[in-house]
Amino acid sequence: MDIMELKRDYAHLIVNAGVNLSRGQPLLIRTEIAQREFALLLAEEAYRSGASLVKVDYADPLMSRLRLDKSLMDEYLEYVPSYTENMYRAYIDDGWASISLRGPEYPDIMEGADPKRMGIAGKAASRSLRTFLKGISSNRIQWNVCLHPTPAWAARVLEEDSTDEGRTDDQDRLEDIWEVLVPILRLDREDPSAAWLEHDAELKRRTRYMNSAGYDQIHFQGPGTDLYVGMAADRVFAGGRCVTVSGREFFPNIPTEEIFSTPDFRRTRGRARTTRPVEVLGSRVHGAWFEFEDGLVTEFGADSGEDVLAQYLDFDEGARALGEVALVDVGSPIYRSGRIFHNILLDENASCHIALGNGYADCVRGGTGMTDGELEKAGCNSSLVHTDFMIGSEEVSVSGISRDGSRERIIDKGVFVI
Repeated sequence: MDIMELKRDYAHLIVNAGVNLSRGQPLLIRTEIAQREFALLLAEEAYRSGASLVKVDYADPLMSRLRLDKSLMDEYLEYVPSYTENMYRAYIDDGWASISLRGPEYPDIMEGADPKRMGIAGKAASRSLRTFLKGISSNRIQWNVCLHPTPAWAARVLEEDSTDEGRTDDQDRLEDIWEVLVPILRLDREDPSAAWLEHDAELKRRTRYMNSAGYDQIHFQGPGTDLYVGMAADRVFAGGRCVTVSGREFFPNIPTEEIFSTPDFRRTRGRARTTRPVEVLGSRVHGAWFEFEDGLVTEFGADSGEDVLAQYLDFDEGARALGEVALVDVGSPIYRSGRIFHNILLDENASCHIALGNGYADCVRGGTGMTDGELEKAGCNSSLVHTDFMIGSEEVSVSGISRDGSRERIIDKGVFVI
């Protein structure tokens, strides 16, 4: 396997099909310092495609953990430089494209950190990026979230293989994880970009069906789950490529297997239990469950990480209500891999999921032109956070309930039937 050639093909896919960079457009890449090599490949591809400037915003997870542990006072964690909000607002106002490149150097860096301190620092950072993230969720610019593997992350994903003779060094781990990722990213196709466009057409077919049906509620049923998610008449499902307000198409995520919408956050009721672990405020939570009444989480628990979950739910008023409902079937190549990826980009595209937190304005008809107050009145949740919780599997079925009370099966035991 020629990994460098794979990486170049992947960089081409992200820049040209992912953000669909325009000639003369500047590009922002946000990532960890461990991703410098692949960030350079993305930059090279971007300049080849006509970028006017590529800027990389590197984060150091060791510095983030050091601050949480060693700051003398909790209130010091609230400080964010005043230029941060203005700088990120400029990325939106000046029409940059944005790539959020994931892939942790230290996957467990936040394990054992003080949940209260994580909440304080996280809330301050979210406030400073609020305008930027709203611009992203309203598709004012092209944006893409993607992942590039690191040895430590690969070791976690492949942990069941850790006893294999002679397969222990970093290079071997990376070769093994690329074998898993290649079909998921469709890099095994003759033309990966064309393969993603073909996949996009099927996702669009499913969204057209859901939008034509116009269900009043989405009902999830499975072990530990009996959940009713209320929808509003002005909601639309989306999936695959999105379109900016200026008319430029792009893939927000690669890979992507979901169709999704923004529910009426006031109308969720019932119980949901997660089927995959999820990272919350930087820490893993296993076996989370939620009880909803009148749209809000009233009871919750987890097999592990309940204290972090509690901190998340108290983040702000919107953290206890839904901002997204998404449908994915078990035909997803991510699900078929049989692996837990410990990364939300991949794990959310293996399973149906709900998100607690901010809703998507572009899933409300006319929503991208609405004020915050108008969106709230329409039942679109507003929050500084947005975290997906996977609730789908081969044991979970999903039905649509029309306003006259009639029902139609959408997913039967994990498989789309529409």
